[in-house]
Amino acid sequence: MKLLYKLLLIFCCNILYANDLIESQPEILFKFDKLKKSQKNLALQVDFNKAVLLLSKGEYKEAIELFKKTEGIMYVPSNLNIGIAYYKLNSIDNAILYLTKIYENENFIKTNSFSYMSASFYLYQITKDNKYLDKIVKISKKYRELSEHSKRMLADTYIILKDYKSALMVLESMDFAMTLKKALIHIKLQDYEKARRFLQKAKDETSNPNTINDILWFETFINLKSNKIKLLKENLDEINKRRILFKTNLELPLEMFFNENKYTSKQYLDLILNFTENRKIDFIYYFAPFIFSDTQEVIYDTVKGLMHKEELGIENLEQMVEYNGKFLSVVKDDPILRVTELRKYLGENSKSYVYYNYALACTHIFDFNTAFTYFQKAYKLNPGNKLFASMVLITAKRINKFIPDKDYIESNINSKNGLYEYFGKELYRLFINQASKNSVQAKDYELTVFFKALDFMEQMNEGKVDINHPLLDEHIKDPLTYLIRLVQRRPGENDFNYYSRLQDTVPLSINNNFLEGPLLITQYYIDLLKSIGLFLKADMKIIGKKSPSYLRTQALRNLHLNKPDETIKTIEYLQKEYKLEDKYNMYLMVAALLKAGRYNDASIQISLIKAVLKDPGADFLTAVQLIQELKLISAKQYLKEPYSDSLIDFRLLGFDEYLESL
Repeated sequence: MKLLYKLLLIFCCNILYANDLIESQPEILFKFDKLKKSQKNLALQVDFNKAVLLLSKGEYKEAIELFKKTEGIMYVPSNLNIGIAYYKLNSIDNAILYLTKIYENENFIKTNSFSYMSASFYLYQITKDNKYLDKIVKISKKYRELSEHSKRMLADTYIILKDYKSALMVLESMDFAMTLKKALIHIKLQDYEKARRFLQKAKDETSNPNTINDILWFETFINLKSNKIKLLKENLDEINKRRILFKTNLELPLEMFFNENKYTSKQYLDLILNFTENRKIDFIYYFAPFIFSDTQEVIYDTVKGLMHKEELGIENLEQMVEYNGKFLSVVKDDPILRVTELRKYLGENSKSYVYYNYALACTHIFDFNTAFTYFQKAYKLNPGNKLFASMVLITAKRINKFIPDKDYIESNINSKNGLYEYFGKELYRLFINQASKNSVQAKDYELTVFFKALDFMEQMNEGKVDINHPLLDEHIKDPLTYLIRLVQRRPGENDFNYYSRLQDTVPLSINNNFLEGPLLITQYYIDLLKSIGLFLKADMKIIGKKSPSYLRTQALRNLHLNKPDETIKTIEYLQKEYKLEDKYNMYLMVAALLKAGRYNDASIQISLIKAVLKDPGADFLTAVQLIQELKLISAKQYLKEPYSDSLIDFRLLGFDEYLESL
């Protein structure tokens, strides 16, 4: 896309050049409206104008011959234009020769600053050496009174340097609107609200159908990125109306990719300080108690008529004691191994607590679909257990699953009496219905870590996290509470001291507890490292240890180290060896396949996630692929829920080049 720069240059030879024309980056043309009336130079001045005209027509060789004649009285513009013409002819050595004549004479910085900046800009385009761009920035800082055209070039320089904030500051100081350019810079800065406003303004300012198509595509992109599903569907409807002539999807293809830094440092920090709803639920899973067989379970079974004879009761008691003994041997094992072992205890006649414990273990590896199935089984066997009932509702919320009998479960939770009544009602109040009241006294439960976790969650919801909260103070040895306590800001701590303390104290080598175990710990630790820019500096090797959860961490690490094939091998091994069908590993596989350039295989994996997990995230990714193919009506059907995966992102190929061309 071509844009014209108008420049005003005054040369020391007392010739005034006005209405100078810059065609586009990297094309600079000079055109003069006023020529010196001196008879001596009139012919040369006419030749210069002829040369400018030839240059604008693409007749570069003829232009060069005339510019060489005018070099004597118009040294700077003639040499600059000769350099440009050779650049156009792809005669790079000659282009460098003439542009360097200007660049090496620093006297021109003061007398012909814009020409000097222009020569620097072209030399960068040829050599891609950032020293030329740095020179432009340095000149702009020394000579503050820049023309509109100098500002334009400076903004373009900052864009090439990826310094989008500085580019935006320069553009905002200009009289020219540059609306579309500002919109795209706001996209680069991930300020999608401002980008949306500027895109709408740019759309109102143009009648060019191709530009309108481009703007619609950019709007679609930012609404994908910001999860504005309603606006996104409106964009798709508009594009569908223009579908016959719409080609922007081919010029700026939309694709999925693994983004190792999907969020900014600030966004990662916000994720660890202010939990999302999903992380709050994962936090509760982490601290929720496993349930051993106790007298309450026996009494409940008796009431239900499952223990009619004394002999049967004794047999059940023996089964409970046997289960408790086996459970104690695996409860502290690696989370993936724990799921594998607890799976062996499942059967048609299993007790409710067997199902519950298995479901809870599944949440620790983010296998929420399996967890929901077995929480539901536990609840149906023991509907009087309000903890089981609340776990069913919370897990359904975690996987966006509709429950036909939700009203009945809620009425059951709100009824009086039942097992774990306090915990069940408190979970219901915190996660399902904040307007509900829990009048049940905690009593002895106040001593449990789960009670403290629920109380801590209440404080977090109110924005009143206390570093001395009992959960953080009394359970400092727990790896998750250790990290949560570490990131809390100390009284009077400014930003500099806060970030310095985190960088100095976050464990980078003695960190085994964060590399294996429940997935929430590892995920939280990685988010923390990314928030302070230390992810690649952390030592993520445990010598001699090959636990499955550690291998999972290594798979993620290898992906960040540009070793997607290693990641794929590891995940395939874990899935085969431990029969894993959890959400985390399946999305990690998609990310690895994308990183490896296996786009079709990634698409198949997404279809597998849809079939196995019925996950709305897989639907969203399917919609992205359909949007690129302009199958817009079908795409809208898959846009059901916002997308929140931290590994897979979306981008427009050619976006940077498009921005640089404006």
